[in-house]
Amino acid sequence: MKKKLVILFVIVNLIFLSSCEGYRCGSGTIYDSETKLPIDSVMCALTNGCDVQFSDSLGHYDVCDCFTGCVPDCPDITVEFSKTGYKTKKVKNPNKSDIFLDREE
Repeated sequence: MKKKLVILFVIVNLIFLSSCEGYRCGSGTIYDSETKLPIDSVMCALTNGCDVQFSDSLGHYDVCDCFTGCVPDCPDITVEFSKTGYKTKKVKNPNKSDIFLDREE
């Protein structure tokens, strides 16, 4: 009986967790707010600690949540953008977004 309950629990959870259409991701380009030039090597980290990437030489970034599926109405992601000499910025669901970082004073 226990074995049947465990199998049923696993099956229900797999169905529940796979109901979302894939990953929740964020992508776009990071620019200096003054010069409007792309910034390379900006750390782009999901605040849940799941993924950390760096922007490329053209300022492009792409981060994804580490879960392959999630409950209906997938939870939002927040990405923190940081680089020495710039103020850190947090953005919620930055999909196909241009991010402008301000220089530290």
